[in-house]
Amino acid sequence: MKKRVIAIMITFALILISGVQASYAVSASTAELLEDKLVYHTEESDYISGDCVLSATRIMIRRAGIMNEDKEWADLTNEKLRPHATEDGLMHNCFSYTDDGITYSISTGTFEGEDNAARIKEFAELVRSHPEGVVVYGEGAAETGTHGVLLVDVVDGVVYAADTSNNMGDRNIGIQKWNDTTMLDPSLCTDYWYISEISIGGKPAADAQNERRTIPLMPNIFFA
Repeated sequence: MKKRVIAIMITFALILISGVQASYAVSASTAELLEDKLVYHTEESDYISGDCVLSATRIMIRRAGIMNEDKEWADLTNEKLRPHATEDGLMHNCFSYTDDGITYSISTGTFEGEDNAARIKEFAELVRSHPEGVVVYGEGAAETGTHGVLLVDVVDGVVYAADTSNNMGDRNIGIQKWNDTTMLDPSLCTDYWYISEISIGGKPAADAQNERRTIPLMPNIFFA
């Protein structure tokens, strides 16, 4: 009898451990939401000329919010983000924004490679570390001139991005291949904005998520 109880305990523990491990992965519903075109849309009334980087940053934070179970991600607008992210129409190099108890710290970096291959390699390295995406920018980097978009992925050398030019007003295409956006050669991107830290309730997101997902591995069972 005692051996049977122990076996049941071990089985129960393994089931719970499997559940904990699975909870760390992006759920199917989250992955589906990240593909929703509405995540990437900007209302025309919420856009001021030159807001491309601000809009891309807003979308980046929205994606991070979705990944971190921020139920209010859709409420983030350019108007809300603008006072934190800009001054006199120019983006800050570093700033933070708090929403639904989650604080997003934004920092900047510069690219080093000289050609498209080098830049795409840098893109791939960045999105591996920042699955929520990275805002990439360059003077004369787009058909319209100076522009910034949200880089979201690189798959087999193919770059994917969300371009505000194609997701504003009556246009809402969502994520596109780089060549379908208004951007030109990737090498023309010189700078980027990224989320350097996410904290929930003052704690790093990973630690906060771990606490939120902590469950007992075994019930208290007393033997007679």
